[in-house]
Amino acid sequence: MTARRRRTGAVIAAVATALAAVAIGVALLLAPALWPSPARGLNAGLASLTPEAPVVAVDGADLIDRRSGERLQLVGANWPGFEYACIQGWGLNEGGATDEAVAAMVDWGFTAVRVPLNQQCWFDDRPAVAFGSGEQYRNAVRAWVERLTDAGLIVILDLHWSAPAPALADGLRPMPDADSPRFWAAVATEYRKHQGVLFDLFNEPHSRYDPDREQWAFTLDWQCWAVGGCSPPLENDLAVPLSGDTYAAVGMADLVAAVRATGANQPLLLSGIDYANDLRGWLDAAPDDDQLIASLHAYPGNRCADEACWAADVAPLAERVPVVMAEFGQSDGGDQYVRRAFTWADEHLSGALAWAWWSIPAAESEPNAAFSLVDDALQARAPSGTALRELLAARER
Repeated sequence: MTARRRRTGAVIAAVATALAAVAIGVALLLAPALWPSPARGLNAGLASLTPEAPVVAVDGADLIDRRSGERLQLVGANWPGFEYACIQGWGLNEGGATDEAVAAMVDWGFTAVRVPLNQQCWFDDRPAVAFGSGEQYRNAVRAWVERLTDAGLIVILDLHWSAPAPALADGLRPMPDADSPRFWAAVATEYRKHQGVLFDLFNEPHSRYDPDREQWAFTLDWQCWAVGGCSPPLENDLAVPLSGDTYAAVGMADLVAAVRATGANQPLLLSGIDYANDLRGWLDAAPDDDQLIASLHAYPGNRCADEACWAADVAPLAERVPVVMAEFGQSDGGDQYVRRAFTWADEHLSGALAWAWWSIPAAESEPNAAFSLVDDALQARAPSGTALRELLAARER
């Protein structure tokens, strides 16, 4: 899902703070391969050896907390802002990265938050239109990650918007580009010792239809998804007309390799094709790595949008590897789909994360307003927010 709206509230340009120290006795229970000694510390200023968030690992078809062996489910929401505010030139994020927001998420029963990022904003050699500096952007991301993980929430960092230079990372592209491995090497180096942070390597791989020519300009298959080599259109998924310019796609194998080369061993989410809605070829195409999670996105207009399709296409995969419904939502003013998607995922998958934790005034005539889970006071907004809060409360009984 793409996000192009500013959330109401001031833009937060937070700087990194140190994570609170946690009991050494707990740290000693963790495997040396997972956590460094106190003398070595964490990379890039992350001072805590044992964040409050669980130490997530893939165990067969489940996610577990390595510290206890207990099964985990990633339930919560997406927190948009870092993927578009910076590249649109008005802020590092949407604002609202506050302790009050974190407290509300915990109160609702969240266990995880997915945070979309922008590939070009991360770097210091960024487009001139980007807001602030690369260092300021990274510091703001780090400060938000620390707030969330200090509260016990798992964070999923997601490569949401990317583009090969000189194109602008101003929307969804069909596939990663040649700079995406560099992005993941940098992010993984920053967070490789922070086991409360997972990586979603590319938001929504997809084919591209050309409405002017009334034909497909690019068809994504599982071969390209895995190893790259195809040539998607250069423009983002909403831009028309298409220029005919293309770029060289990079596959999931290269992104996984870039992360693992840093020593980062936490689980990685890999989205399917067709805007992450098609997982039918995922198992055969996925790289050889025992810490992978299949990522599904589910909206009413998708091909695989109901219980029958999920049972046929997704449930068999969920018996082999963890599957997380990393995005789901409803924009038609109702809540039945939100309830159905979450309920099915909670029963059959390793988690579900609603789109999206941000406030857009309902009076504004744009589709994203209906996705808003909260209002400016962080109260659940009907219909999606109230539905999600009820669903989360029910699972705790």
